[in-house]
Amino acid sequence: MGRSHRGRTGAGRRGPTAAGAVLALTVLAVAATAVWAGTVSVRDEGRLRFLHSSGAQLIDEGPATGTIPGTVRVRFTYNGAPTVTALFTIHGRDGSISGQGRGRLSSPTSESPSFRGSLSITGGSGRYARARGSGELFGVFYRRSYGLIVQTIGRLSY
Repeated sequence: MGRSHRGRTGAGRRGPTAAGAVLALTVLAVAATAVWAGTVSVRDEGRLRFLHSSGAQLIDEGPATGTIPGTVRVRFTYNGAPTVTALFTIHGRDGSISGQGRGRLSSPTSESPSFRGSLSITGGSGRYARARGSGELFGVFYRRSYGLIVQTIGRLSY
């Protein structure tokens, strides 16, 4: 004649289960993955054309192919010294990646000297908002056209 109270008190009431704990951990892991996607090896190349200049700084832009394809824009600084610097941004489908590089011309008086140096990834947007990384920078600077061929190899965390 009494009503059943199963599920409300006593043995019928259950506390957290192993399945619930696994579900909670899975949700946390997915959330952590969304924030920090991982680290990848990157190898990209850009064939850039001259857009304009400002003093010793050349602005070049063109397509980037490789691990993160898109369009790359570079502010390449060459003041006659063997050391060159660059600020760059790659605009891809899932966001942008920005960084800087520093290299040394192999033959500063050549018509098209090659350069080699290091680069660091300093940030980004979209999927790459937390981008960080480092690597090597290689390239060729064409004095007549002010164009560049740039190659990068490195590790990217985002």
